[in-house]
Amino acid sequence: MTPWQKENLEYLKTQGDKPVWNPSVVSNEKEEQEEASVEEEETETEETPSDESETEEKQKKTYESFADRLPKIKKVRNKRLFRRLTLIVSVFLIAILIVLYFVSPLSKLGRIGVTGSEAVDSQKIIAQSKLEKGKSLWEQFGDRKIYEEKIKRQIPRVKKATISLSGINSFNIKIEEYKVVALEAADSIFHPILENGKILPEEMSAPVSGMPVFRNFKDQSIIKNLMNSYNKLPEDIKQNISEIRYAPSNANKELINLHMKDANEVIVNISQLEEKMAYYSKVASQMEKPGIIDMEVGIFSYPFNNEETEESVEESSQALE
Repeated sequence: MTPWQKENLEYLKTQGDKPVWNPSVVSNEKEEQEEASVEEEETETEETPSDESETEEKQKKTYESFADRLPKIKKVRNKRLFRRLTLIVSVFLIAILIVLYFVSPLSKLGRIGVTGSEAVDSQKIIAQSKLEKGKSLWEQFGDRKIYEEKIKRQIPRVKKATISLSGINSFNIKIEEYKVVALEAADSIFHPILENGKILPEEMSAPVSGMPVFRNFKDQSIIKNLMNSYNKLPEDIKQNISEIRYAPSNANKELINLHMKDANEVIVNISQLEEKMAYYSKVASQMEKPGIIDMEVGIFSYPFNNEETEESVEESSQALE
């Protein structure tokens, strides 16, 4: 016999007819397994309806939330559609109104007014502007600079003309005029001289009180140069001048004689008029009687008999201190 067979015989002798496994243990284990499976089934049966209810609740909430949002979505869409419709209608209405405006008389120039003119007649300004009533308002307004220049070119008295809208279909021409500051004497006829030196063709039979009279001026450019200096004089000096006479010499073409209302006579260069006349009041106050104040070279004074006196005034930089 083999060793294995021997060991098996000995084992059978010791165990005899006793079974190797315990039925009670096996049955207990089976019962426990059956109970566990039953409990699992119960838990599964218990859990299944709850899961289903949760799913149903979620679906219900989703449906309810969507149902709540649906009116809002419709409202937003309606608003957008209303806005688009309003925009389209507005564009069409504006286009129609623009077309009707340009066809109507409101887009045509109906009235022209003038403000600021004193010496120039308003109707003359309107006529020289070349603005036309009944023609396109906006076309003429766009070319207003051209019409303003026409007024200035045709009317010498006008210093500045400004065309602006006034009312629905009206223009207003605002005028700024040159001042008449002197008179030119030609025999017994006087012509106004503007502050820019331009001589007007208008004729006057008598001089205007308070304005100096220019005599012996043959060249328009000399008058313009004189006016550039004359306008810079203090007002009290200008009010004291009664006559300005052009008196050039062979050596000096700028000499002028000023006849003052206080009976003095001043000899001065046109280019030095403003500078030298600043000393006139002081020099005149030092004179015992009216005479000549020579400002051609330096500043001297002497009586009309051409004899220098001891009170003659030397150069302003020395004697006037």
